[in-house]
Amino acid sequence: MWEVELSRVEEAWVVETKLSIGEFAALTHLSVRALRRYHRQELLEPAVIHPRTGYRYYEFDQIPTARVIHQLRQFDVPLSEVRAILQTDDPGLRAEVIAGHLRRLEDHIDRTQAAVASLRLLLGGAHATTESAASSITSATAPG
Repeated sequence: MWEVELSRVEEAWVVETKLSIGEFAALTHLSVRALRRYHRQELLEPAVIHPRTGYRYYEFDQIPTARVIHQLRQFDVPLSEVRAILQTDDPGLRAEVIAGHLRRLEDHIDRTQAAVASLRLLLGGAHATTESAASSITSATAPG
């Protein structure tokens, strides 16, 4: 990213050759708000920031990175892990980060399925005592 005083010719060139934040958002399926957050967190910085207006401009070659970010966020990958995935050239490290997130998602699914099963038991056993229902819920939702 660069921020310098632009002449009128340079200013016109930037506007004509770069993508505004809105255009970039539309092409990458990221919201303008998300792009601003990713800029603040130095995850995806604009190619140019207009010195007077503060408008952010992006380049076409930033689209693939933005789309990777979008996809990872769709999978609830935390920003710290998105950053780690983007910053490494090591495919093994990328795979390790992704596998760690996958394990957490699978653990969450297991806990959710256990809770659903317990709630179904609770609903199905209208004659069940409060104590047995509480025991069922506790065992289904206990961590680990």
